[in-house]
Amino acid sequence: MNVYSKTFVEGLKQQLSIIAALIIREMITRYGNKFGGYMWAVLDPVLTIGILTLVFSAIARVPPLGRSFVLFFATGYFAFYIYRSMQEQISKAVSSNRALLSYPIVQPYDAIVARVILQVATLFAVSLVLFGTIGIYVEISVNAEPVLTAASIAVLLGLGVGASNIVWFHLSSTYNQIWNVINRPAFMVSGVFFLPENIPSPYRDILMWNPMIHVVGLFRTGFYPTYRAPYIDMNFIVGLAVFSVTFGFILVWLFDAKIREPQ
Repeated sequence: MNVYSKTFVEGLKQQLSIIAALIIREMITRYGNKFGGYMWAVLDPVLTIGILTLVFSAIARVPPLGRSFVLFFATGYFAFYIYRSMQEQISKAVSSNRALLSYPIVQPYDAIVARVILQVATLFAVSLVLFGTIGIYVEISVNAEPVLTAASIAVLLGLGVGASNIVWFHLSSTYNQIWNVINRPAFMVSGVFFLPENIPSPYRDILMWNPMIHVVGLFRTGFYPTYRAPYIDMNFIVGLAVFSVTFGFILVWLFDAKIREPQ
């Protein structure tokens, strides 16, 4: 092994050690050392799905798809929740670790990667609990390919938007407030509790510009074998996901020194 290879390997080991330390720190600060902290990661989506199920089952005899209200809302909301939770966690990755960024060896990307790994692991555990529990009461047939594809795209979209918001939130508190107001009702137009094909034109055409409509539809096709969701545009959502991550990471790189500064 030449000197350059040795230096690269040592540097890589160092960065991996930093990321591992940040993951442990994130676990402690986010969930604490109490069981209740981990339970909330499950209760957040479960309570929302439960409320949607109770409300809509009281006003309708059958869901828009299939026969189970809880499965319909679980497949809709959890797909959206993957994006939303990832975006929220990544957007706070630098601000929550700014004290550590005073050390040149710790990069903003380390904090971002640590949160991505922890959030993906958390979402995977939550999905097992959520759909495993539903599977006890409702017969579920899962096609893993569209489910994993939709989840991966949702993760990338959340990562890209969250990385961009690291910079935008730091530069403007007003933007932060406006984003929170706009983003709060986003699940209402993301196909969580309706099927896009049931929406009349031209409103359906407008909704199609929302990438989460496509992601939710793709996620549902993995649980409903006869559901085709012809409106899904894979080129659109994959291209947008790649662009958002690239754009977000470039912004973080360009404003590296700025986002290290206290607000």
